[in-house]
Order: sequence, then structure tokens, then C-alpha cells
Amino acid sequence: MPALAALAVLAGLWLASAGPADAPSRDGVQVNRLVRWQDAQRDWLLVADRSSHELVVYDARTGSPLQRLGADDGLGEVDSIARAGDRLLVQGAEGPAKVLTLPDLHAAGLAAR
Repeated sequence: MPALAALAVLAGLWLASAGPADAPSRDGVQVNRLVRWQDAQRDWLLVADRSSHELVVYDARTGSPLQRLGADDGLGEVDSIARAGDRLLVQGAEGPAKVLTLPDLHAAGLAAR
């Protein structure tokens, strides 16, 4: 799939994943702050912590925090998140969204055209 088409699909999934009507909103757009992700070895809750503007990863079984990512890690301010397969879309209050791969939480590279 061409890089721009993949990005458009991710953006559409992110917009379609808006929470219930009482979810927090920014400029009238609903945002998600919690995503669950599982594979054979892991069961995670990924949280957009709006008080610290970080992405926090918790073990869903124990509730233990596993990792925090934010501006110091090159992620910028985290305001909302959405999942599409093995990708996590992270949006801040400003700037473009970042796409991270799961489970390594590294920036996803776009294929060359």
C-alpha cells in the first residue's frame, strides 16, 4: 500500500475511533485517551496522560506502569491516541500526528515512493 494511502487509512481509523458523546473534547472533536493492545506475550493499556502530556504504558493484568514516553523521548506532547492494528497514532495539541509501531513504540517509517 503506498505510504500516503496507508497514512490516510490510519487517519480515518483515528477519526472513526472517537469515544462516546461524553468523552473529553478539544475544539468540538472527541479524543481517545485509552487503548488496549495485546499480543502473545503482552497485554497493555496505553494511556494519553493529559496532565503530564505523556504516553503511559501499563500492564493490563497487574496495573503496573511499564513505560512513559513524551517530549523528552521525541514524541512531543501527547493529547490523544488511537490504534490501528500494530500501529498507534499519537496526536498532540499542536503539530502532526506521530505513528508508532507496536510493541516497540518506535516511529513508523513511511515507505519510499
